[in-house]
Amino acid sequence: MLTWSPAAFVSEKNDSFRTSLWHATATEQHHAQVLSGQHSCQVAIIGGGYTGLSAAITLATNQWDTILLDAREPGFGGSGRNGGQVIPAFKYDPDRLAIEYGDELGHAMLEMIGQTADTVFDYIRRYDIQCDPERGWLQVADTQKGVSTLQSRFQQWRSRNAPVELWDASRISMETGSTRYLLGVYFQNAGTVQPLSYARGLARAACTNGARVYSGSPAIRIEQRGKQWEVHTKSGSVRCDRLIIATNGYTTGLWPGLKESLVPVYSMQIATNPLPNALHDCVLPGVPAVADTRNLVSYYRRDRNRRFIFGTRGPFRAAPTEKDAKQLASCARTLFPALQETDFPYKWAGRVAMTIDHVPHLHELAPGVFAALGYNGRGVALGTMMGKILASACMHASTKGLPYPSSPLKSIPFHAFHLLGVQAMIAYYRLLDTL
Repeated sequence: MLTWSPAAFVSEKNDSFRTSLWHATATEQHHAQVLSGQHSCQVAIIGGGYTGLSAAITLATNQWDTILLDAREPGFGGSGRNGGQVIPAFKYDPDRLAIEYGDELGHAMLEMIGQTADTVFDYIRRYDIQCDPERGWLQVADTQKGVSTLQSRFQQWRSRNAPVELWDASRISMETGSTRYLLGVYFQNAGTVQPLSYARGLARAACTNGARVYSGSPAIRIEQRGKQWEVHTKSGSVRCDRLIIATNGYTTGLWPGLKESLVPVYSMQIATNPLPNALHDCVLPGVPAVADTRNLVSYYRRDRNRRFIFGTRGPFRAAPTEKDAKQLASCARTLFPALQETDFPYKWAGRVAMTIDHVPHLHELAPGVFAALGYNGRGVALGTMMGKILASACMHASTKGLPYPSSPLKSIPFHAFHLLGVQAMIAYYRLLDTL
């Protein structure tokens, strides 16, 4: 019998989950019970974010007995705190993926990536998830380097029949209200959701299809018992044939080396109250969401009630301070001077899992144990799709034949010092962006 006992599960005493705009405006609700006693199932899932919930839906609809465990509640982590931008793309462009993974696998990966946003909106339609979905996303450049990047990106995606458009400065100004940008690529199949409502809607869909979802049930130990696995919580246990670990930026030491394979960083956001009609033509009158091409990406959007949400890489703390919020507000007002007198009453942060190679990692950790993590800030679409891929791996007991490659688990060298390294890199990137 093999046993893994981690440190305590991720618990942030002063996290900002309940101070976020998404928590204040979520229309979907989900109430799950705490796991108690001994249970058994075919597949156990650790983590109630997009990946785990999507896997649970896929498994349950295929008649696989499934139990999902979340340490707090579905959507509590990054899935309920992100910007809600549904982006069907990697950090790397199509040509580079084709070179690095070969024509056959690279083509399969690009096909999968192109379907990620459609998968999100299909879930929303199929299960009537009340999360304010809207189509369209614009990536913009305000430097000549960024312009070159976007010109190449547009050509690569268009050559593969992706629904993209190239916007000049005049079109961008008309659609966003900002005169800062030189060029943009508009992805028609991308979009936005209310991220916490989307996560809770997925949880409801999982339960409706027969999955058992437990909140307040952190996994504290995994044991191998013959060909089965047993996951222990504080008040119960689950024995299963297959196991999925889907904890992403909130990964602990539950499985040896998994936490050390990624770098968690914080992404911070601020939001206004609903903007008055006088600002309608000044702040995102036409496009729902925007992100830039800087080293430290800034992203912003509006919600259904025309609140303006602005985000970027945050400080290394779960609860942003007033000083942090003022710095972000200053950035937002630089882009949109009309917001000079507008307050930002909401501020929050969430963890993003970054990988060294900037692509998600899919692992078969042991026979029957699978994990996927490291979405590098694009987890709404990628996490949803990766949940379906993990479910397929469980049902076939293999990662072979999947449209995404499995890789060996590798720890980042000197991971214990990653915080200092990331802080230095962020400072360097911020200097480059300023220059």
